[in-house]
Amino acid sequence: MHGTITYSTHKFDYLLRFSNRRTMAITVYPNGAVEVIAPRGTAQREVEMRLRRRARWVLRQRLHFEQFRPRSPARRYVGGETHLYLGRQYRLKLTRSKGETIKLKGPYLRVTSPSCADASHVKKLVTAWYREKANVRLRERFDAISPRFILLGYTPSPPILRSMPRRWGSYNSTGRVLLNPDLIRAPVPCIDYVITHELVHIVHPNHGPKFYELLEALMPDWLSRKARLEQILS
Repeated sequence: MHGTITYSTHKFDYLLRFSNRRTMAITVYPNGAVEVIAPRGTAQREVEMRLRRRARWVLRQRLHFEQFRPRSPARRYVGGETHLYLGRQYRLKLTRSKGETIKLKGPYLRVTSPSCADASHVKKLVTAWYREKANVRLRERFDAISPRFILLGYTPSPPILRSMPRRWGSYNSTGRVLLNPDLIRAPVPCIDYVITHELVHIVHPNHGPKFYELLEALMPDWLSRKARLEQILS
């Protein structure tokens, strides 16, 4: 069973399991996931009351683990630098040329341009290339997943690609799914998780128990996909 707790300006998801133990245990894992193991018969309301009382401790634990997570260095757009595409790393290879092209070839993301020594120009080219790929691949994944919701009686509108500084996806008040084009750097299973998560909001707008019941029914391994996404694109 899954749920969400709000504490001040913070919000975190938790996984609830029941066992024959007599007391409740709360665990925060290195990837930030929160698990609660409670005695059988414990009401979810009681679990959430306990979580709210321990929320400051949970947040401290997550901040503690946060310092050990790898961080992607700021991109400099110079030759030899690695860039992610669909979860794989490609090394940037810059070649001076009269024309301008950018494409994947073997382990390289090859950029040819008369201005290949200008990092700001290379950044512009690479960003446009990512956006173009996102327009195609993210929409392909959306089209592959959305029929599952048509079977549930819902017809999702095409997604909107929009840059978001802190989110990979969103579901807005007009009933549209928004996807961050930067998500194209993630592996396909992680992309599918974000799309599925946002599409579930068509059925259940809030992160209540029914939301997580449907998400888990559609994607039983969603939690591991979420953790992988956060690890790769942190």
